[in-house]
Amino acid sequence: MTEDLLRIDGLHVGFRSGDAMRSVVRGVDLRIAPGEVVGLVGESGSGKSMTALAIMRLLPPGGAVTSGRISFRGRNLRQCSAGDLNRLRGNQIGMIFQDPLTALNPALSIGRQLTDAIRTHQPLGRRAAMARAEELLQLVGIPYPRQRLLAYPHELSGGMRQRVMIALAVSCNPSLLIADEPTTALDVTVQAQVMDLLDRIRSEIGIAILFISHNLELVAEISTRVTVMYAGRVVESGDVRALFASPRHPYTRQLLRCVPRLDGSRSAMPTIPGLPPTTGALPPGCPFAPRCDLAESRCSAQEPPIRWHEQQMAVCFRADEMVPA
Repeated sequence: MTEDLLRIDGLHVGFRSGDAMRSVVRGVDLRIAPGEVVGLVGESGSGKSMTALAIMRLLPPGGAVTSGRISFRGRNLRQCSAGDLNRLRGNQIGMIFQDPLTALNPALSIGRQLTDAIRTHQPLGRRAAMARAEELLQLVGIPYPRQRLLAYPHELSGGMRQRVMIALAVSCNPSLLIADEPTTALDVTVQAQVMDLLDRIRSEIGIAILFISHNLELVAEISTRVTVMYAGRVVESGDVRALFASPRHPYTRQLLRCVPRLDGSRSAMPTIPGLPPTTGALPPGCPFAPRCDLAESRCSAQEPPIRWHEQQMAVCFRADEMVPA
């Protein structure tokens, strides 16, 4: 059996509010094997990005991992020193952030930002690092790469900036790439180009990817396994084809109903009624119960159990009753 590249066990993340900690991630378990693509999906506020930032130990001020273990190649990242983490970030674990305009330094040229990242982790001189930077821009499909090295972030389109972020993330050939909503705010054409680019990099470099998105179509396109989060907790996970064909949690089923279809139907787009619970103010029992069309009285009183169907896991009393969608 292949050893996990990344393994998360019982991850809890909270933010201090007065004298209390408000939980935003609750007991997340996650596995990624070398070269595998795992999708992490859910609505905004479900805890996806906080899980990614916890892995990188880049949580915003006030945030902290309160319990759990994050292991990369068998090494507990929570016990790493700041120096060890700096050597891991970018070198062995790369990350694509949601908004490249704010993630890139507006005062530095694209070439400067790429060469700084390369020379931090690789023993290259400035000329060799610049040649590597040009090679990376070619890899991500940016035309006239030598000229683009002299450009600043504001001089590039959104799609170009996202390609630069991908080039930065893979500049030192990491084993794991965390892609946090990498197609946000991009038009459909550019979105497809970015997805093709990620898939090509995965196949050429053999990199593992944690692909975070609220777009289920994109997750189905690139992932081998998928994990669904709601209110900070994993509610379902499994093989992407089996899970999308036969979801066993009502939340996953309703997410799939909301995916647009090109079947000529003029009916109104389905939506999930209500809103996700407020962070730190979860209702008793199942947090999805107030929005669930299959909820029973026990759902609002008890935490639902974890149910397994072959390799598919769902946290729901009625998971065994679900039939293929």
